[in-house]
Amino acid sequence: MYRCLLLGVFVLVGCQSEPPPDFSGLTMDQLRTKMSDPDPGVRWHAVFEAEHRDGQTVQVVKTLTALLQDENVEVRRVTTQALSSVLMDVKPPYPEEVQQAIQALRDNEDPDEVVQAGVRIALRVVDIKQK
Repeated sequence: MYRCLLLGVFVLVGCQSEPPPDFSGLTMDQLRTKMSDPDPGVRWHAVFEAEHRDGQTVQVVKTLTALLQDENVEVRRVTTQALSSVLMDVKPPYPEEVQQAIQALRDNEDPDEVVQAGVRIALRVVDIKQK
């Protein structure tokens, strides 16, 4: 299954006519701003970059929570991954913003199966940490 997902990513990346933006030099505040860009590709790359900032992603958890409702399914998918990373990094008792994100995940009824799988993974992290 993972091979199929990776193949899909490689196909999508290979089909792009221009290279992806490099957000590695941006601060978390700048990434937060990019997460509200009208271009879903920019939003996706901003979330992806934020997810890979060990221990820093919690700074944008409020914005990530809002992106669970994004119109673009790919943005919602990467957002569930990023929220899983946040939940792995943060220890209970959770700050208010993280508690709100957990509740948003619990309330999530996204029709996309990949988003729902990401939600289940994120909530499983919560369940494990609370035991």
